[in-house]
Amino acid sequence: MEDDLPTDFQVIVVGTGMVESIVAAACSRIGKNVLHLDSSDHYGGLWASYNFDGLQKFIKEVNSDPNRQLQVYNLAEQWYIEKDSPQEEEKKEESEEGKTEDGKAEQPKKVWSQATFATEYRKFNIDMTPKLLFSRGPLVELLISSNIARYAEFRCVTRVLTWLGDKLTPVPCSRADVFATEAVSIVEKRMLMKMLTSIVGYNEEEMENEFKDWNDKSFKEYLSHKGLSANLIHYVLYAIAGGTDSMPCLEGVRECKKFLMSLGRYGNTPFLWPMYGSGELPQCFCRLCAVFGGVYCLNRPIDTVETKTVDEGRTVVVIGSKSKVLNCDHLVIGINECPKDLISPEPAESSDISKAVFITNGTIMKSEKEPLSLLRFPPLSEGDNAVTVLEVGPATGSCPKGLFVVYFITNKVNDAESDLRPYAEKIFDMTGGDQTEHSEKPKCLWSLFYNVKDSSAAVRSGSERVHVCSGPDAGLDFDRAVEQAEQIFKKICPGEEFLPRAPDPEEIVFEDDATPGPEFRDDGDGDSKE
Repeated sequence: MEDDLPTDFQVIVVGTGMVESIVAAACSRIGKNVLHLDSSDHYGGLWASYNFDGLQKFIKEVNSDPNRQLQVYNLAEQWYIEKDSPQEEEKKEESEEGKTEDGKAEQPKKVWSQATFATEYRKFNIDMTPKLLFSRGPLVELLISSNIARYAEFRCVTRVLTWLGDKLTPVPCSRADVFATEAVSIVEKRMLMKMLTSIVGYNEEEMENEFKDWNDKSFKEYLSHKGLSANLIHYVLYAIAGGTDSMPCLEGVRECKKFLMSLGRYGNTPFLWPMYGSGELPQCFCRLCAVFGGVYCLNRPIDTVETKTVDEGRTVVVIGSKSKVLNCDHLVIGINECPKDLISPEPAESSDISKAVFITNGTIMKSEKEPLSLLRFPPLSEGDNAVTVLEVGPATGSCPKGLFVVYFITNKVNDAESDLRPYAEKIFDMTGGDQTEHSEKPKCLWSLFYNVKDSSAAVRSGSERVHVCSGPDAGLDFDRAVEQAEQIFKKICPGEEFLPRAPDPEEIVFEDDATPGPEFRDDGDGDSKE
């Protein structure tokens, strides 16, 4: 019952996005009394994952609510397949099958319809904020050191691709890959390894000294100065550093080092993908918060927030929610849940984000085993931004067997569809033709383009008791979210350890003199069950 909710807490967290959930877990872990609210009926906010039915509801909600369109807008959904399943006799009819190298007939592809999507909707986990983890990045280290990793599963990204010479090309990641590839000459391989090895060797101070003369120059100019060929510059600038021609030199060097330092820990690439989608990660932190006594209440919007001075000059934050008054020492609130009058000053205007999700009937580039791919597209035309593409398959719990989910992310230029469709058409067949046809490109069955307001800039509130959490950025990883969560935690709990290791259940020792719980009694017949 609503009235059962206590009214006084040390920390109240509003919103279950990534930053808010990490802060909630960190506060609860050190013994703070935490209440965690969300106005939605699900976890994650803009960081959430949805099954296909949930995603359809999300699209309808956004399209019907002008307030939601302040965060997510320009939604354009499109089907490329029939509404109903083909007739039974059509299903049985054999398509013209190709032959594999050993002469066996290829299995005909399943013909999907909108109706079959609807029947298998639970098998989809589609992310609003798809991101990867660097194997030696801050989030992986935090998950391990805090023991929260036990709540999650991950898969290694199996390959990094780029768009070169008007086709998809694998990027050599490891030393073995570099020397195995036939795309670059022996001389180029040595040159590349020498440069990458030197980048890995620099610490931050050495890096700044080494590159002090390159502060006003681009990374591309530096690579050219080092004598790298056009192909090598493409691999390093676009695929490894994930940059554009104008990327500043020092930023490019840092991004390369970050990529290289995470190689070899878990797989052949530096990246991990969370099973069932990135939306699982905020929930992992929520689980830890709950284990250490955090109270959760979804579907609980807040109406008012104000700060008051009470006895002995102590300041508290007073929150009005569903006609109930809640008090706390500190309020942690997501920027999209925060009343505008609490934000001071207004965050700087930044470029919004263009995103798209595609569901296809095959992988973008053939592979022996099911791939998990990161593709970094260089800008196709002047004025464009680089585009990040993530392709995940059934083994990640993202979609039914026979399908792939492909995410596109870039900084907005015009709108999501005009920013991203030209890139999608390079790697997908978007004509909506016969699904059983054998074609070089996978067929796109469904797409969603949308823009998201970039609310990732750090925001200060007008009160030292109110801490505003930023929204997702367009970056590939979670680094900024982890960094901000730690900063907020240190303001609330100065001097305390940020997310110390949580014990495993078998490590918990109960005191011998602990008061035993009540006996179990069967109220039906009054017999004691001892």
